[in-house]
Amino acid sequence: MPKSISGFSKLSKSKKIDWIIDTYFLNKDEARTIIEQYWNTNKKLQQLHDEFIENTISNFYLPLGVAPNFLINDQLYTIPMAIEESSVVAAASKASKFWLHRGGFKAEVISTVKNGQVHLIYKGDPLVFKAFFEAIKPKL
Repeated sequence: MPKSISGFSKLSKSKKIDWIIDTYFLNKDEARTIIEQYWNTNKKLQQLHDEFIENTISNFYLPLGVAPNFLINDQLYTIPMAIEESSVVAAASKASKFWLHRGGFKAEVISTVKNGQVHLIYKGDPLVFKAFFEAIKPKL
């Protein structure tokens, strides 16, 4: 049974990979090759991916397909799908074609799902600040 690790998030990417390989793989060279083969050759792009989430060790690629002919609220869309199951894309494409000439799909936002907050420091006139937010509030 593998041992737990403390401070994993503070390790470098290289040390994280070393720990994973040492802990879970018998063929260490093969494991390292598999992990590294999905890295971007463009170092700036890979750095961006490394910063997307915590504890990044590699990238995960899926085929990117599209399902065309989605009529949603009277606007035509082609929907991208990153998925390993081809029948899902085929079924979505078939459904979109079926509903295309039957009015398509209708969607409506009926409530706010999330509320967000923004914290900032403003050293100007508080009345100007308040007036600004009152003016843009309908657009938020």
